[in-house]
Amino acid sequence: MDGGITHPGFIGFMNALIEGRLKLGQTVTQEELCDVLGISLSPLREAVTLLEAEGLVQVRRRLGVVIFYPDVKFVGGTFQFRELLESEGLRRFAKTVSRELVATLKNRHEDIIQFVHQHPDTQTFVQPVKLLEQEFHGGFIAAFDNAQITTNYLRLSQKMYLLRLINPEAVNPSNTVKSMEEHLVVLDALEARDAEAAVDALQKHLKGVLHRLIIR
Repeated sequence: MDGGITHPGFIGFMNALIEGRLKLGQTVTQEELCDVLGISLSPLREAVTLLEAEGLVQVRRRLGVVIFYPDVKFVGGTFQFRELLESEGLRRFAKTVSRELVATLKNRHEDIIQFVHQHPDTQTFVQPVKLLEQEFHGGFIAAFDNAQITTNYLRLSQKMYLLRLINPEAVNPSNTVKSMEEHLVVLDALEARDAEAAVDALQKHLKGVLHRLIIR
């Protein structure tokens, strides 16, 4: 079970937000949403049911579909859940990760930092950075070897990505490099076989990400 996150309407909705065709806090009619997502009314209703279950929209009679706008409680709760999952996953990851993989990840982070410095346009570096972040953080979740945890983390990750829409400066070149440097501190601790130091570095990283997100 994927919780509906692979439903075409669900994916289309997330992409429309990321691409700016829909806005956080916006109210749209079902017909307008059909046009934006390029789907008919029947699959739209399925998608809206899934989105409403995720807290991403509310359906209001005579008003339409209201797209969520993350409040402080939503942001804090999302980060808290992420920290709980990743911290325990990292402890498990630390028990089995090879020195070779740690070295490879360190090299890739150093390369991406150099790439961001050389190409400081967000549209240029956003995708390679996203892929590296998915590999880095996703490795901790994979250590659970639990399909339900993986599915819930994927849903959480989608919400985390949407939070960046609140403050695009959170992923500017300077902040992106800072995040990658924080990843390297985690990797240094893993290289030293110090799991708790790695968890501490991860938690500091997540707090840093939250700070950069809410400070404008």
